[in-house]
Amino acid sequence: MSAETFLFRFVDGEFAALDVERFRRVVEPYVVAGAPDLGEVHLRAEDGGEAEFHVRTAEPGGVTSLTAMHISGGAMLDVVTRVADALGAVILPVGGPVEILHEDQRRHLPPELRDEAVVRL
Repeated sequence: MSAETFLFRFVDGEFAALDVERFRRVVEPYVVAGAPDLGEVHLRAEDGGEAEFHVRTAEPGGVTSLTAMHISGGAMLDVVTRVADALGAVILPVGGPVEILHEDQRRHLPPELRDEAVVRL
């Protein structure tokens, strides 16, 4: 999977900041290059799967979005899911529906995304 996948957090239909400290704690065991709070980070999972994350920061300690690129599949998909869950984020794959991890996230999505969102298993 090489398409970009976005992770956003929504509150009441609006973008909300993601916690860079939580992101750092989740990805730290997988970092092979870069720094989780400095823009680009390259991850490798236990099965050798890899992904690159681009971190867009908004303010000190806050991140507006994460973009995962070149996700190789396997255990790296689990890492992406853990990151989203830890941050209360939804997953927006290019060309696919919004993936929510918990049904209660649906009410926070912008109205145009709510109906087609799917719960990621």
